[in-house]
Amino acid sequence: MKIKLKNTASAMTLTFALAVSSDAMAATSGTHYSIGTEGVEAGTPPPPGMHYRMYNSWYDTDQLSDNNGDKVPVDFNLSVYAQAHRFVNVTDTKLFGANLAYNMIVPLVKKNIAIGGAFDESSDFEVGDIILEPLALFWYNKQFDGILALAAVAPTGDYSAEKPASVGLGYWSGLITAGGTYFFDDDRSWSFSALSRTLWHGHQDDTGVRPGVEFSVEGGIGKNMMLDEKWLIRPGINYAASWQVTDDSKDGPGTVADERKQVFGLGAEVNVMYLPWLLQANLRYLTEFDAKNTAEGEGITLTLTKSF
Repeated sequence: MKIKLKNTASAMTLTFALAVSSDAMAATSGTHYSIGTEGVEAGTPPPPGMHYRMYNSWYDTDQLSDNNGDKVPVDFNLSVYAQAHRFVNVTDTKLFGANLAYNMIVPLVKKNIAIGGAFDESSDFEVGDIILEPLALFWYNKQFDGILALAAVAPTGDYSAEKPASVGLGYWSGLITAGGTYFFDDDRSWSFSALSRTLWHGHQDDTGVRPGVEFSVEGGIGKNMMLDEKWLIRPGINYAASWQVTDDSKDGPGTVADERKQVFGLGAEVNVMYLPWLLQANLRYLTEFDAKNTAEGEGITLTLTKSF
């Protein structure tokens, strides 16, 4: 079975400025990459050509976890809606046997955050921190696809240390994406994928804190099934995990430098492709667990992709 339309996989910004203590909102506890953006066939790049992808993500949580992984005793609610527009061009130029590609992601974010009855703040639906990925290498093989990419996250979103609902994080980030998808059979029906992202950060405006390095991995196990010559469906189980692997440069508002974030996620998804139009839709659910120094919640992501 030859699949003509492949999954688009790379970074997307969901700028969650989360609280990690009951006393103050943490200025540096957000992330420029939120787990669960990709899942089954996360390591399979799009084929040569132009592609447009729109991510729609909803995230809700009422739980904050401390350094021991215990729930912080505070009445807390956070909801985020992010709509990210991604533009990808995969060229025919080869380097190390891979196709050269580049892309850009422009997120629009709206946040609502409340703590007890004393604090309630919402942002407008506005542009967040934009991702620019000038260099990506995409490998295509019979039973294995691979991705290696370099990107920068620009602090284009509105940010203030005194506004927890800010859609920006107030610092630059560098992003390395690496991973792949392995297909267990020649027909590329059963697959397992793993896609990692490593983020390095600059110093944050207002606070002067440089957040620690983050590492995440996500992917899934799925099965491609042709319903007829036009329609393909791919159900699967997806997973995700994220760790902060180095300390922050110093303590910040509501944060302690050596208290590192971590969170894990597990969920399910379904992808539907209409091959004659090179059009696909993916609906993914992820629930988080074992969080430390960050929020623990649930997310739903709907992606629509059109290839040209």
